[in-house]
Amino acid sequence: MKNFKIKLGLATTLALALFISSCSKEANEAVTDGSTIRLNIGQTYAKAATAKVGSVGRAFTASAQTVEVAYNNEYTLVATLTPVASGSSNDVLKASNRAAVTSTGNSEQVLKQGTVYYVAIFDATGKYKETKSFTQGAGAQDFAIDKGKYTFVVYASGTNKSLPTIAPNATLSTVNFTGLTADKDFMLDQVEFEVKAGQNILNADLDHLFTQVTLKFDSSKIGAVTSIAGANISPSNTNADVILSTGAVTYTGSATAPVAFHLKNTTGTVIMSDSTFITTAPTTTGIVELAGLSINNSVAKALSFKNLTLNPGIKYNLELKVKAPTTVELGGKVWALGNLTYSNGVYGFAQTNDSYGNYWFAGFQLPKVLDGSVNNQKPSTAINGGATDPCSLVLPLNTWRLPTAQEFNTLITNTNAGGVDNPQNINNWDPARWVDTYDGTAGTNLGMFFGSQVNPGADRYKEFYLPYGGSYNDNNTGDSFGSQGLYLLANNQRLQMTGSKNTQGWSINTAAADPNFAMQIRCIKKGL
Repeated sequence: MKNFKIKLGLATTLALALFISSCSKEANEAVTDGSTIRLNIGQTYAKAATAKVGSVGRAFTASAQTVEVAYNNEYTLVATLTPVASGSSNDVLKASNRAAVTSTGNSEQVLKQGTVYYVAIFDATGKYKETKSFTQGAGAQDFAIDKGKYTFVVYASGTNKSLPTIAPNATLSTVNFTGLTADKDFMLDQVEFEVKAGQNILNADLDHLFTQVTLKFDSSKIGAVTSIAGANISPSNTNADVILSTGAVTYTGSATAPVAFHLKNTTGTVIMSDSTFITTAPTTTGIVELAGLSINNSVAKALSFKNLTLNPGIKYNLELKVKAPTTVELGGKVWALGNLTYSNGVYGFAQTNDSYGNYWFAGFQLPKVLDGSVNNQKPSTAINGGATDPCSLVLPLNTWRLPTAQEFNTLITNTNAGGVDNPQNINNWDPARWVDTYDGTAGTNLGMFFGSQVNPGADRYKEFYLPYGGSYNDNNTGDSFGSQGLYLLANNQRLQMTGSKNTQGWSINTAAADPNFAMQIRCIKKGL
């Protein structure tokens, strides 16, 4: 809700002709050469600053907000929502008996050329007289008027959409614009002004009453967006009603339907949207959703950025950037975030932490062949290659290696009760190892979190997680998928984990690897 200040005008006689540009910010003056109003119209957004109790006007928290979500095993998306700095109508005198120039240098105060705005005139008793319309930057921005005290209500649609009209018998206290939609970008200001003989200069800064968001998606750090099906923001009420005398806004209708961003392009390293408007009361539950997002020809997916703070009348820039996630460091070591994979000669890591990788025999650089094209029930150099550590073949070469049994034993010790990697935030006697599906639902694989006594929820992509991918033992059918994790270690050793959903990870050990078992691999960074 907007709290208008009362602005009173006095006249000053000037001997010289006065030229005022449509976007200047001089104080109101009166020139004794006829009885006219010269209009000087700007715009402003709600103050993006920390609100103080008892302060006049709309003021909201100015700090940028950041939300980070996982895109895949390699990258995260960081959303930064930043309010755009803007001046306020309270900073500019609406009327004065002296020409006090106020210059902010802020282009956000300039009303866009071609914007149609309206000046509704009410007399000293609040009775409606008439409404005049003007187009910013086109034609004379003035009109003749009798001397006297008036209230001028200046309003516009920032997108030049149609607006309601005021009934002939209306009074200022009864005028209520109903059914306004977000895409109208409704703007409003009110000026109480006494018209003197001569030319009177009327300054008005139209306050945007609705929330405006512009989206920018920058993937240039890693490549290009190959497709994006759409983006939207919520909540937004279907309609809004505005009382012209006070600027009070009432939000009506459903707030469940999201508002789509109009994307200027859907491929490339930088995706931009036009300004998108929503009608919402102050909220801390704003959501931005992306649909069908693919980067570098990856499988398209949907993503959500939640719990955004959105306030009415503020213009926001929403910037989405792709970044590599923070490395998972645990037990003094840096671990890969996904199991080792191999496809068409390329070594890499699974796209999500809970995905199974390929299955590997101890002492061989190529994974077990499972498609039946060859008999690979037991390992062989003809099929599975030499004894090169397969982790070392992930590009860039020689960056990764197989972990040792000692490193896993150290990790077990460090996550036991009292260990250095046990936060002990749930139970002092429990290990910081939790068996659960990756996101807590049946839609992801069961495995073990390290360094946490519970499922870490939204921060799970930052955690060290080993899915229970089972193994193959002298066969092509495999066993223990989803109930046991078997991981190949250096020097022909293996890690074994078991446990059921929502239990502490007590069952974990290292031992010699059976040469006929093909198991998962989780690589560790070299040199650490």
